[in-house]
Amino acid sequence: MHSITTSLKSKLKQGKSIGGAWMMTVNPAFAEIASAIGLDFVIVDMEHGAIGLADLPGILRGFSGETSALVRVPSADPSLIARVLDRGAHGVMVPRVESVATALEVARAAKFPPQGDRGLALPALKASAYGTNPDYRNNANRDTLVIIQVESRNAMNLAVEIGSLPEVDLVFIGPTDLSANLNLEGPDHFAALNQAIDSVVAKCKAVKIPVGIIPFAGRTIPDLKQLGFQMIVAGSDVGFLRESAVNLKKTLEAN
Repeated sequence: MHSITTSLKSKLKQGKSIGGAWMMTVNPAFAEIASAIGLDFVIVDMEHGAIGLADLPGILRGFSGETSALVRVPSADPSLIARVLDRGAHGVMVPRVESVATALEVARAAKFPPQGDRGLALPALKASAYGTNPDYRNNANRDTLVIIQVESRNAMNLAVEIGSLPEVDLVFIGPTDLSANLNLEGPDHFAALNQAIDSVVAKCKAVKIPVGIIPFAGRTIPDLKQLGFQMIVAGSDVGFLRESAVNLKKTLEAN
């Protein structure tokens, strides 16, 4: 697993946007391709993807260059967050966080003392090159990205308070689950959903809290950048394969 040479956190603090994709399958080739083309990051999805903790070491070895490996854990479990980072992830995304206390707990799980509560076993960690990287502890506390997902009305109301925690680097709006929670699913409700999302973004931008999202509700990547979203995750390995297969079938069946 490569070391971070350009911190995503640094880019966000400079007001720059970062872009990447989801990884849903246990296939390091996607990490290799993403690194080869220079995506800012890939989010390895342990929440909805077919990826387990035992799969991470092989997947993370596929990353190189400036492409960061972020992992979405399935729940706000501090021990799992630490284990994911121990294996070499550059950051974590935590779904379904419903309180400031939970956000603080999971964020501190990603940092070594004194900034956090992550356990010290540096000589045994893949992340520290098994103890041969003497700067890993300090660099990890500086560079590890902590992302908290906003997926409910309650979380929306707490977005600024959560994002203002020193240990939290970005709040990420999950529009699919948020639309279900707000009873705003489907194209007929896109306007109302976007209005709700815009209110969160405006409040966060006012206090310089970075916000992320996926393209949704009729909005394109340029639209989202214009609105001030700094992190955009667009597409996945499964989606790219599906779309390519569908296009191939259409081509083969054409006259």
